[in-house]
Amino acid sequence: MLALKASNKIYRSLKDDFEYVEELYKQFFAVGNKNQADKASHYLSGLIQSERKNRNIERMVEKVTTSNYDNQQHFITNSPWDREGLMKAMAKNVSNTLGPHGLIACTVDEKAHLKKGDKSAGVARQYAGCLGKVDNCQVGVYLSLTAHKYSSLTNSRLYLPKEWTDNEQRCLEAGIPKEEIIFKTKQELGLEMIKQHIEDGVHFDFINGDGLYGNGYQFSKGIHALGKKYVLDVHSNQKIFLQEPVIAIPERQNNQRGRTAKNLKANTPGMSVLEYNNTLRKSDFKLVQIRKSTKGWITAYIHVKEIWVWDESNGDREAFKQTLVIKRPIHKKDNLKFSLSNIPKQDQSIEMFAFMQAQRFWVEKCFRDDSHDLGMSDYQVRSYNGWNNHMALTSLAMEYMLNQKLKYKIDIPLLSCNDVRELLVELIQDNKEGFDSKFDWMINRHDKREKDINRYYKKNEYFDLPK
Repeated sequence: MLALKASNKIYRSLKDDFEYVEELYKQFFAVGNKNQADKASHYLSGLIQSERKNRNIERMVEKVTTSNYDNQQHFITNSPWDREGLMKAMAKNVSNTLGPHGLIACTVDEKAHLKKGDKSAGVARQYAGCLGKVDNCQVGVYLSLTAHKYSSLTNSRLYLPKEWTDNEQRCLEAGIPKEEIIFKTKQELGLEMIKQHIEDGVHFDFINGDGLYGNGYQFSKGIHALGKKYVLDVHSNQKIFLQEPVIAIPERQNNQRGRTAKNLKANTPGMSVLEYNNTLRKSDFKLVQIRKSTKGWITAYIHVKEIWVWDESNGDREAFKQTLVIKRPIHKKDNLKFSLSNIPKQDQSIEMFAFMQAQRFWVEKCFRDDSHDLGMSDYQVRSYNGWNNHMALTSLAMEYMLNQKLKYKIDIPLLSCNDVRELLVELIQDNKEGFDSKFDWMINRHDKREKDINRYYKKNEYFDLPK
């Protein structure tokens, strides 16, 4: 009886929240005297009800019988609803939602979407992280906001390789606006989105990203100029100085032969972060608990050191101070990790540096949830506008999922994106009996998982429930 009451309560709540989201963002779907919010709802309902790799519009309208193929195709590809306004409002709402749950990380990362052919905007043979090799794909650069273990995607840009931006006609045929036919690196796209978040009043506390964004100095300098804190991964060959170097053009010594020096040099030798790591002993590291997993705390050895870096390629005349964070894993299967931060070493604890370095985990979780359960990579649109519209709508669905996890974090602490999706399928189809059945299966599954998790923790410690 208790399970049935809970099921009835959540059935009504999920339905009310789904309708609330549609009403909350309805203004952004106004086109002339009409509003396209119903088509957005149909599109999301189709994505949620369709199985992975079958989320094309043809299959989606079979699931949503009140929708129409031509209307849906026009809505996602050509309709001029206010996508940018929707993304800005959604990012602010996500930030406000996460505020009470701790420091907010703004993470930049890219994701590849495998595609066939050569007509889809930005498609090319390029590195696909999901495969770990070069393949035919589109690549998007994304921002996520994360606090504690709660996160959602809040911005996206389609990366256009040079083979596209060098061919204006090809870009125009794929619907890329003329003003967007400019080659931008992934780092430039990430920085552009971060600036937009700041301009739009989206609050976050620090920025992190992998070695693509931490290596080199363009991205980190750009963030520093914005007055924001960062912890960015770097590659093992990142050069550092253990003492502040003097940067100058070497003076010609008396009786010295050869050409007069013209290039800036550091007066003290540098080394790679890997070389520095190899000079350290175990006693130079502190064992730190980083975050909870379902099989106990994830721990690692952390070393934090004040160092200097020099952007030699840009001709800088001064080195700038950074904090190096090294994570040595306990288990050999895990990787050694290096990060640089503009936060002074003395300003926070080793534990906080370790926490900030590790928050990038959650954007990968966002990608998995969005791809598996919300159709992030299952779109079948070729145009630039269609790609951006699809990503905006799946991000909207992810915000809904985030709100459900937070709403039920006490009553259903193991609630996952897939759990919500399975329940929504029954709700959308108005199948209350199926909903109750799915709810019972979910609770039974969670009970078993909870017993397994609690073997590694004191009571309620993993779930952060009231003692």
